[in-house]
Amino acid sequence: MSAEKQTKRLVIEPINISGTDIAECMNIYNHYVRETNFTLEYDPLTLDGYTARVNGVLGAGYPFVVARTDDGSVAGFAYLSEFNPRIGYRFTADLSVYVKHDARHAGIGAALLSHIEALATDMGLRNIISIITSENIASTEFHKRHGFLHEGTLREVAVKFGRTLDVSYYRKPLTDTAGKAL
Repeated sequence: MSAEKQTKRLVIEPINISGTDIAECMNIYNHYVRETNFTLEYDPLTLDGYTARVNGVLGAGYPFVVARTDDGSVAGFAYLSEFNPRIGYRFTADLSVYVKHDARHAGIGAALLSHIEALATDMGLRNIISIITSENIASTEFHKRHGFLHEGTLREVAVKFGRTLDVSYYRKPLTDTAGKAL
């Protein structure tokens, strides 16, 4: 980790929908759309499209937070969303965490994850799920380091950039079997 990355102070806070946060998050995300198989979207999102995504998350009562550096810019973001619309899944949410590609491995993802987990627990959620493509080894290792359990892999179910991909499900239990927060 570089000295510059170590000295930056990070503030995690709710996304500011009236400022530049949505555009900054969109730019972070669109890098992964264009350059990687980490997300299975093919086309970069427009500002209107990404604004609708953020508003959908917030409108459904889920948190969307950003990691802001000393200069006020967004270095990463995390949000929860509905895992499945059926009522029986109401205590489980889908997790998304993205960090600026040139700021990875500086602890930003871990800070975002810790913050979003606390919010999830406060919401009464029992599990968070991450769905990770087979080529995203860094994300797989990140999730394992932070207590996510590999729950299964769907073989050859996705295609991007002409490559067939497996998709794995990782789950982080937020409560023990008696329903108490971990």
